[in-house]
Amino acid sequence: MPTVYITQETANRNFLPARKYGSLKPLMPGNAQVVLSTSPTLRKLRFGLKNFTDEDYLLLSGDPIIMGLAIVVALEKTNGKARFLKWDKHESDYYDVQLDLYEKGEEYV
Repeated sequence: MPTVYITQETANRNFLPARKYGSLKPLMPGNAQVVLSTSPTLRKLRFGLKNFTDEDYLLLSGDPIIMGLAIVVALEKTNGKARFLKWDKHESDYYDVQLDLYEKGEEYV
């Protein structure tokens, strides 16, 4: 079963609808902030995402720097492939968005 890695716990946000995609695992507490140096946060994210595969999901929440660092770590582990859960407020549910960073498609003109 895939894991849904939540980049940061967020107060008053219900992540339970994401359970249909896998077990939920928060990476950083709600009070975490990146201040001056990204190194401590990067170490924590690398530890938290050590078992991340291209079958798992990232659910982006919280500090934008934490979200960006989590994406970088995930893409490092999966050779540029990742799955994200995006919230649709009209449907009140998440949907799967997939990324293949090194996809060899048509060039934009």
